[in-house]
Amino acid sequence: MLFDRILEDALGFIRRLLWWRSQTSESSAPKPFQSMRAINGEYGVIALVTGRDTPRAVRTWIYSPKRLDLNSTKALVREPADDLHIYLDFLGPLPGVETPKAQQERKDRQQKRRLGEKIHTHRLQILKASHFLNENGFYDYQLIFWEDFDFFWPISQGPDHLARITLDRLAYWCLNHVDPIDLSADDWAAALRSVWGELTSQSSTNAAKPSSRRIRSAGEADASAPRLFS
Repeated sequence: MLFDRILEDALGFIRRLLWWRSQTSESSAPKPFQSMRAINGEYGVIALVTGRDTPRAVRTWIYSPKRLDLNSTKALVREPADDLHIYLDFLGPLPGVETPKAQQERKDRQQKRRLGEKIHTHRLQILKASHFLNENGFYDYQLIFWEDFDFFWPISQGPDHLARITLDRLAYWCLNHVDPIDLSADDWAAALRSVWGELTSQSSTNAAKPSSRRIRSAGEADASAPRLFS
């Protein structure tokens, strides 16, 4: 199983590299992610960004710690620290791909779903990353946490919708912690359980956002909320 996962990740890297090269001309230089929206917190900033080098990218957040140390007399700029990259990727055949292999995979996944089997729909990854691009035009990465999840819920607006809400909540969760960059894989698993518990709970709905409130209300009406964790 471990060998299969290593092989799958290696093949995924090759596919992303080939896709990136096909989208990049020889005259264009690699670019950092482009921020769409930034939210300021007490200890850091989260930014919703675009520009990841894979067609499977669904949503990407970056957490950056604040780089100012305040004392009684002046503000001192710290050396650039690492950031956190929080990735959400789509699993399964890509929408719009109609090759025989993709069509067969869709049929197989639908059949397994009808039989009640768990089918992973998205992969969530958390990586420690350099704040600036390296000399090759890429970020320096260290994988902290990853897991595949099944976000299918018949009464929701689709797996992508539920997956995005979960990732957004996790990004906001980072703003309430002094230094989430130091968290371990077990810490992130616990954080995800907490976020997921909030989304599917039957109480504390008054402070929820409209989209999240719809998810919670559905959970109140139907106890068959999806289980992300075994």
